[in-house]
Amino acid sequence: MQRVFWKVTLLFVLLAVLGACAAPTVAPSAAVTAPADEKILLEFWTLSEGDTSAYIDSIVAGFNAVNPGVEVVLRTYAPEAYKTAIQVAIGSDDPPDILFNWAGDDTGRYVREGQLLDLTPYGEKLGWFEHVSPAVLNAFTYDGVLAGAAYSLEAKYFYYNKEMFAKEGLSVPASFDELLTLCKVLREKGYTPMSFGNQDRWEGVHYLSIFNQKVVGEKVIEEDYTLASPADQLFADPNYAQAFQKLLDMQNAGCFGDAVNSTTPDAAIAQFYSEQVPMYYQGTWAMGQLKAAEFDKPYGLFRMPPVTDGAGNQNYVLMGPIALEVSAKSAHPDEAVAFVDHFISQANQQRLVDELNRLGVRNDLDTSKTSEGFQFVIADLAKAEGSTTWLDVVLENSVSEVYLNVIQEVLAGTKTPEEAADAVREQALIAKERLGK
Repeated sequence: MQRVFWKVTLLFVLLAVLGACAAPTVAPSAAVTAPADEKILLEFWTLSEGDTSAYIDSIVAGFNAVNPGVEVVLRTYAPEAYKTAIQVAIGSDDPPDILFNWAGDDTGRYVREGQLLDLTPYGEKLGWFEHVSPAVLNAFTYDGVLAGAAYSLEAKYFYYNKEMFAKEGLSVPASFDELLTLCKVLREKGYTPMSFGNQDRWEGVHYLSIFNQKVVGEKVIEEDYTLASPADQLFADPNYAQAFQKLLDMQNAGCFGDAVNSTTPDAAIAQFYSEQVPMYYQGTWAMGQLKAAEFDKPYGLFRMPPVTDGAGNQNYVLMGPIALEVSAKSAHPDEAVAFVDHFISQANQQRLVDELNRLGVRNDLDTSKTSEGFQFVIADLAKAEGSTTWLDVVLENSVSEVYLNVIQEVLAGTKTPEEAADAVREQALIAKERLGK
């Protein structure tokens, strides 16, 4: 079963995980044994992200150093290139042994196809169920199969430059209408209000992910995202067009700069840390990127504000965990899992928090010395009543592709919100029939 929502219980579990202090020291993973006359090669595919590159390189090097008979070979991709490459590779005769993945149907369909190793017996033996949040492990459990070992949680917030806000006498918006007004005020003062890099399409889909939840409502989208709605109701709610309209409202209010569809996410965050813009809507991973860029200005965070005419719970957050998974075709599953265990060990998870300012998922981490932004996220997640995740990893792939494309078209003015919603519904009906839902 796909994970479309996590209820508030997940958030309280995460508060306990992320708020732990004086964490005990946990021994690193044990070395694995390989035949003396041959070296086992393990391919590990993941994302190429500037702030995590040195961290991942060091984890790979550390594992290889204590396991001389095993060599993990790292291969990295930009996010959109990765999504394409892994979809082809996972079904081939030679997939990577270890792979990065998101929760939702990005993992669920690989489970249905029998492409992923069931990690349940390994997790029980290695103590994952004792040290890793049960809620995030559950996010990667499908029909009783633990398909991934979660290692980080990612949530979405507006980042804002506190000095720029103070200089102009601005305050955090309490509603979506106030956000639109804030954009107009900033335009009047000569600012481009926020950066937005939708060249790779995923930044735009994050806006629609939270707008769908807030405007359409969690009950409707849970049925639609899983293609469980009857055909005459599937993605037929007129509020889907209104969700697209919210994004267009932001563009019409002058929130974004020019040419968002040709701006990369790297360029977008650079606009924020170079103080060309006072705001940026991005995931919690950006805290690590800002740290890597040595951004020393005080910044705050706030969620996408409530919409007054929405059918959804306005106290939901946009977030999702990420994990490492092991191919069912790996010739060396024990060694591959040993690397995964090394990756999510207490020592490496603590480094994730300390060095990269990212949210770990173990219950034995010390977060007492983390940044102000990190502490804000911990407290804010505890206040939420539930969460929704990125729709491009939850939806069936062909429906996801339509969403990614029509968002760009709405921003470019070549499709109306109604036409975009119709295109999504049309593809969802095709997918529903093909899958026999």
